Order: sequence, then structure tokens, then C-alpha cells
Amino acid sequence: MDDPFKNGLNVFIVGSPRSGTTILGELLDKHPQISQWYEPYFVWDRFFRMAPHDERSAEDATIRVKEKIFRDFERYRKNKKCLVLIDKSPRNSLKIPFILKIFPRARFIHLLRDGRDVTLSINKEWHRRRIIVNDPEQKGQFNYLKALRVLRNFLKRQTFLEDKLRAIWFETHGHFLNKSRQLNRIRWKGGIGWGPRFKNWQKVYAETSPLQFNANQWSACVKCIQRDWSLIQQQNRLTLRYEDLITNPGKKIDEILEFIGIASSIGFIESLPELKANNYNKWKNEFTPSQLETIYSILTPQLLTLGYAGSEEWLNEN
Repeated sequence: MDDPFKNGLNVFIVGSPRSGTTILGELLDKHPQISQWYEPYFVWDRFFRMAPHDERSAEDATIRVKEKIFRDFERYRKNKKCLVLIDKSPRNSLKIPFILKIFPRARFIHLLRDGRDVTLSINKEWHRRRIIVNDPEQKGQFNYLKALRVLRNFLKRQTFLEDKLRAIWFETHGHFLNKSRQLNRIRWKGGIGWGPRFKNWQKVYAETSPLQFNANQWSACVKCIQRDWSLIQQQNRLTLRYEDLITNPGKKIDEILEFIGIASSIGFIESLPELKANNYNKWKNEFTPSQLETIYSILTPQLLTLGYAGSEEWLNEN
């Protein structure tokens, strides 16, 4: 068999946004043999910028697309001088067959989190972006300064100048001063949105509240991963719960390193930052009963399947 480390190893952390993928990526990035490439959408979506949604099939990975994405990842790995390269882009939850066509030996970590906490957190990000577009501090006007900060924070996470420039062009595409196209509004057909766009998202976007749409984002990400999980060889896939990660990070990181095939360096686990072990079940205090009712039917099937709810009566139990 070919050595999977011959050209380095690619590890993809998949999961809904706000599932803890950023935290996990940052923890693993501290290992001397591992580097994280923070959400290189300008690579993944270069040929699909005007696509109607974020799902990708194996057929979308044409020879041209495969070669370009593979070269970009190898270039980044070479520049970082790392053995393992990690990507934690949430949109990748919707494109596992596409990724496998490009990186057939890649390893995948599915990071799960309670959909109620995820929906709460996604909705906060949506609210933040709506404030930027209609800032009450500026009489409902678009706040260019806050929009610039969003872009700046993303660029800070790109290590190399080449990637910063590519990200700027991909995100703005020459329309930086056009407020109707800022904050990825081209992706959202002029609307305000954030995160993965599942198939037929336009209909759901038009017919539901933002909170309900956010619940559908979590559900769609989880469903797509579950649908495609069997396409990955068993030894190349690992499922992890966010709640387990934050309550026992050392143990879970050790499990991940073993899964990847990397030894823990001296003092690595001890050097990791402390996580908030109680950072879950926030939905119980922050959602109103009426809000929970609006997302109940969307979340319940997956909450039951994943064991986050013991019965369909969870709404009344909390």
C-alpha cells in the first residue's frame, strides 16, 4: 500500500458552523507537525463562486478543479513545512464526496454539537451581520467600518500574503464600496446571511424566520455528513462530540493524534489553553419558549438520533 504520509496528510474537520471546529483546529495547530489552513474558501469555491448552493458532488471535481485545489494545498503545506494539514471549513460538511475525489486518503473528523446551542450561536452571528447592514448607531445605514473589520479578521488568519490577496479578491471581487454586495451578499442573492447554503436554501430562506433557517443549517450539515460518512474508509473517519472535547480536552486530543497517526510532542497537551468546560446548554437560558417552539420540529429528529434529546418531550422537560 502507498504510504499515506508520502505527500503529507490532509485532515478535514467537518461539522456545522459553531460546533467547535475553530477551537479544535486551533488546538491541533499548536502541535509542531500540524498546521491549520483557516477556511480557504477562495480555493474551494474558486470555480463555483456563482453556484446556487454549497453542496458539491464527486462529478464537480473535474481534472482541472482537482489539480488546482491539490496544488494549492501542497503549496501551503510546503510553505508551512508541516506533515499534517488541517482544514476546518464548515461548508465542507456539504461536499465530502467532492473532497474525497481530490484527497482519497484524507482523514475526516466529524465534530458534533447540540443543535440547540449551535442554532443559538449561528443566530447571533446573523444578528451581528444584520446590525452591520442596518446599524442603529448610524441611523440604519450600512457600517463600512464594521464590515471592514469582518474582512480584516478573516485576513489575519491567512498566513501568507498570496492568500490574503486572493481572499480579498474573492470576497470583494472589485465591489468593496458597493454595500449591496458586501458581507457575501452575492452568495445570498442580495440578502443577509452567513454559513453553509444547503440545496433549496432559497425557498427556506424566503419562507422561514432567520432563527428557523439557522436551525435548518445545522440539520442540513449533520444530514449531509451522515449521508456521506460511509464513503470514507472506516479507518479514516472519527466522530467526536464538542461537549466531550471541552470537558476532557487532553484525552480527546490524544485520541485525535492517535487517529491521525502523530505522536504527542513533549509538553504539547500541557501547553494547550484551558477550555470552558461548562460552555454548553446555553440554549436553556437564552431561548424563549416561543423561540424553541419555532425550531422544535426542525431540530427534534436529529436531536433524537444523536442522543441530545431523550424523547420528543424535550421541549416540555426544559
